Amino acid sequence: MTDYQRTVAVMTLHNSPNYGSCLQTYATQTVLSDVGVTPRIIDYYREDAIPENETDRALNGQLVKKMPIFRLPGMKALARIPVSRIVARRAASLNEFRCSRLDLTDHKYYSYEDLEADPPQADIYCTGSDQVWNSVWNKGFNKAFYLEFAPAEAKRIAYAASIGKSSLEEWEKVPMREALLKYSHISVREEEAVELLDSIGVHGAVHVIDPTLMLTRDDWKRIASNKRIPTQPYILIYQLNKNPQFDQYAQRISRKLGLPIYRIAYGIHEKRKGEHTIVCPRVEEFLGLFLSAEYILTDSFHGTAFSLNLGRKFIAISPGRFSGRIMNLLKMTETMNHYLDDYRNMDIVDQPFDFGRAQRVFDLKRSEAKSFLTIAANE
Repeated sequence: MTDYQRTVAVMTLHNSPNYGSCLQTYATQTVLSDVGVTPRIIDYYREDAIPENETDRALNGQLVKKMPIFRLPGMKALARIPVSRIVARRAASLNEFRCSRLDLTDHKYYSYEDLEADPPQADIYCTGSDQVWNSVWNKGFNKAFYLEFAPAEAKRIAYAASIGKSSLEEWEKVPMREALLKYSHISVREEEAVELLDSIGVHGAVHVIDPTLMLTRDDWKRIASNKRIPTQPYILIYQLNKNPQFDQYAQRISRKLGLPIYRIAYGIHEKRKGEHTIVCPRVEEFLGLFLSAEYILTDSFHGTAFSLNLGRKFIAISPGRFSGRIMNLLKMTETMNHYLDDYRNMDIVDQPFDFGRAQRVFDLKRSEAKSFLTIAANE
């Protein structure tokens, strides 16, 4: 007879339309399994993440920022069909990964009320990683990510949860404090999040690294695919925010290094002149492209994290707001010399990258996070 393994129901942003959400969820699931519990990802959708609402989300979000023509009167209505096709293509590769690699609950939850009426059964309830406590991203205080649906007596923990901003609004402090005081163990992804929670009376939170950094290069290599890797050395771009200065800088770097640019894109609208565009690669192919890149330019936190973890030369570029996560990661690994703060700086590509030092930091942080989770899940 085998020993009973406690079950953990994980609430996280697993279905945001980007590679980072898929990969952090997979890593969270893997790390929890490694400490001797059985994780199950709660298949919960915020209103804007419900499949039939994703076209509206695209038309009202980043797509409009990337394609200003949609701001003209009547253009959104005309664009609905082509945008729905872009959304479907983007979702296909991500959904394939979620269905094949994530252990999702059978029940899909499309509202908090649905969760409250029929909560998943588990021994432990866990708020997982990503910006689950960012009230800007969640458009308010989302009770689902604070496990308010769990039975009153249930054990609640948080693993690498992110607030994703440097300050809290006055209106959110009280509900956040009341919800988090029900947790027995809390870990967060940013050091300033520890201070923010302390400031509202939630003490004892622990800073841990992002779950994707808990898996080693060899771990990620095991599920990566080489199918989309270019035959010649290349610069890889993974860019989440429209930024003409970023684009122009990439071209100058390409000329300086004598390497072609390959861009991971979520749609054909992200194509740039003078670049090769890889539209919506499978998640496993996304990993393969990172693993084999000669150089990486990114404004993404997870793009920066994978560059560091996989030992690739990189330049991290600020995404604007919510850039604290990238800065924390670079400071922790002493790689601030790879952060671009001046688009005139072409010498940054010549900065050394000590992969061994970064890995020693990650090894220590992995041990700390594993100790936290072992205690949190088994105490």
